[in-house]
Amino acid sequence: MASKQPLVIEVLRGPVVESLHQVMIVVVNEVGSVIQYWGHPQFLTMPRSAIKMLQALPLIESGAADKFNLEDKHIALACSSHRGEKEHLAALAQWAEKAGLKESQFVCGPHLPYHEESAHEMIRHNHKPTVFCNNCAGKHSGIISTCLHLGEDPTGYEKYDHNAQKRLRKVLTETMRVDHSKVPYGVDGCGIPTYAVPLQAMAVGMSTFINPKEAPARRAAAARILHAVKTHPFYISGSDNFATVVIEKSQGRAVIKGGAEGVFCGVLPEKKVAFAVKAADGAGRAAQVATASLLLKLGGLSEDEFKALSKHTMPVITNWRGDTVGQIRIAKV
Repeated sequence: MASKQPLVIEVLRGPVVESLHQVMIVVVNEVGSVIQYWGHPQFLTMPRSAIKMLQALPLIESGAADKFNLEDKHIALACSSHRGEKEHLAALAQWAEKAGLKESQFVCGPHLPYHEESAHEMIRHNHKPTVFCNNCAGKHSGIISTCLHLGEDPTGYEKYDHNAQKRLRKVLTETMRVDHSKVPYGVDGCGIPTYAVPLQAMAVGMSTFINPKEAPARRAAAARILHAVKTHPFYISGSDNFATVVIEKSQGRAVIKGGAEGVFCGVLPEKKVAFAVKAADGAGRAAQVATASLLLKLGGLSEDEFKALSKHTMPVITNWRGDTVGQIRIAKV
């Protein structure tokens, strides 16, 4: 099934459609061939944090994960946008001790935890956030660890010409099948380059985790990352977050990862499909509802699982008192 029209998400307040969002979706099979789409598959956008599983490949393939005896929770953190809960920070501190990482090496800036209770706890105790509180600290731990394992100075690892970024461009070029040395790029929120690629390329990249035609070393690294995320979904985001609860509820039948500006990528290993989602206006709420609907359509979530996660899959609009005053849904046609 394909539609040249984007999927439309409507936001209702009472019976009135107050806002509309257009969402592009591309679904590919295990070898990266497009099988379904809504909107334009070549829509150019930046994946942001939605492709961290791909960015974690050098950590495994270089041997750094084995060198520093990293556990599955650490590998999951390398793919994460964690919410700064105490378990996240403890695991990152453990990783830093294993690999000899120093906070001064990290270029991602500190911010309060995204997890509200954890942020309040930090404020109550007059603790200042560290770089480990940054939601991308796991990705940066992976990049720095890989540099150290390969005998490289990690200083400047965020720069376009640093070996760390050359490695990332190489793996993204290979997996997305788009030459990342020739595409426009900008600076992500955490300080490293992020590249503008067609939405289809993002879905193709995610098919790496299910593609039987990958070289044995790449297939083994991808399998290790997929296993870590499926078995430790808390470390991908955190308590009651959409990505974490989807992986938990589906018991790994659906693996998804979000990014800023309304992006989601994912893979359904048993169904042998991968996908990428982008809200044209960057609305995360629209991308989430579209992703939830797609998971139901593709069989990544059953009807019962979809309903059990209704807070995330069929979100409502509330006022400050907590009353339900509207809803977010797929537009009826």
